[in-house]
Amino acid sequence: MKIKLENKYFQIGLTLFLTAVSIMAVYFLFFKLSTLMDGLAALNKVLAPITYGMVIAYLITPLLNFVEKKAVMPVINYLNKNDKLKNKEKISRLVSLLITFTVIIYMAYAFFANVIPELYSSVQSLINHYTIYTNNLVEFVNKTLEDNPEFAKMLSDLVYDYSSEADNFLNDVVMPSVQKLLLPNINTFISSFSASLLKIFKFLWNVIIGIIISIYVLVSKERFAGGSVKLIYAFLSKNTANAFVESVRFTHKTFIGFLSGKIFDSLIIGIICYFGCLIIGIPYALLISVIIGVTNVIPFFGPYLGAVPSTLIILLVNPKMALYFVIFILVLQQVDGNFIGPMILSQSTGITSFWIIVSITVFGGFWGVIGMIIGVPLTAVILAGINKISDKKLKAKDLPTGQDEYFELASVSEDGTMNHNLVKEEKKPTKPALFIKKLFVAIFNGIKKAYVFISKFIKDRLKSRNKNDD
Repeated sequence: MKIKLENKYFQIGLTLFLTAVSIMAVYFLFFKLSTLMDGLAALNKVLAPITYGMVIAYLITPLLNFVEKKAVMPVINYLNKNDKLKNKEKISRLVSLLITFTVIIYMAYAFFANVIPELYSSVQSLINHYTIYTNNLVEFVNKTLEDNPEFAKMLSDLVYDYSSEADNFLNDVVMPSVQKLLLPNINTFISSFSASLLKIFKFLWNVIIGIIISIYVLVSKERFAGGSVKLIYAFLSKNTANAFVESVRFTHKTFIGFLSGKIFDSLIIGIICYFGCLIIGIPYALLISVIIGVTNVIPFFGPYLGAVPSTLIILLVNPKMALYFVIFILVLQQVDGNFIGPMILSQSTGITSFWIIVSITVFGGFWGVIGMIIGVPLTAVILAGINKISDKKLKAKDLPTGQDEYFELASVSEDGTMNHNLVKEEKKPTKPALFIKKLFVAIFNGIKKAYVFISKFIKDRLKSRNKNDD
């Protein structure tokens, strides 16, 4: 029996069914939210390997494309001048995958083998010599402010008051965390955290399965993309499918361009900072450079988040070098913001500083550091979608899409004429010179009255004191 969609009883039944589903969804959302979240968490655990694989494949795609297009494919084309080699695209992809994963594994090994031990030594040395650095800082303050001993004593007392708390924090919190994260003791770890060991094994297992899945995805990424687009056009109308595919491509271009460019930019900034610190003679150059490079991934606030703790570390060791470091970082950030960053990030997000601050604050509050990193491109995508929808609706109403056209707009007539607010234009404009003159006159009169009042007060006090002396 064929069901007719235009049948009245079928439409009534479908409406009742959708209404019941909506009521159940609202009920679960408001009254069974914890159960719903538990179900989503369980589903997330099951899909964790697939999620890891998709994320790994997505992040590796730019490097794979670069290796394949710039290195492997030109070599294969050069060696295959007579077109005797079959399936050269498949061979190129496999070779590119091998090179890409080899580079990533080698970089990870180099980082953990060289950088991590140095970071551990730097943190340990900083903690062990913290008392000496504190005394040196107090001595520097007293020597610099020897003409103002009261202010010097106040700063010295402030340093001593907080030094004990900071010392306890470094020894009780920072050092144990560094030991667990950077150089863990396997025996102690197994005996003390046997319950957590199973979770770590599960995480590593999910990561391994995710890597295997990412390899399958990267080998046939064009086929996966083509199949996804095919399903979109199969189940959506042509106009809706066109808009959806265009939105996905824009989102991908914005995200992958921003994330890969920002990571590469931060790597360059960290390397420049390291060699710059070595040349200047700044202590703990590697530790400072890692802090600056990692925090530089966060837009807008990142350079300041990295510069503040780095400056405090240098201030403890060598107060004079702290000033040189601040100047160096300011110059480095200007070079990054005006030259290195724009050159690497070829596609700007196209959003203002206001929206950058809002995106970092909002998404950082929801998702922490990850939210701070992806908040800017995600906000750019949301704003682009809103602008596109609004422009489409404005064009349908025969209205202009330019933002300046709506500045001081009073109304729009039936024929589409835009009537702007002319109230300000009817007022006589205030001349800037006359306004400044009146402002200075008011300030001068206020200072004059204050001077007369103070002079009179001092004279009266002197007269009363002279009478008392007599």
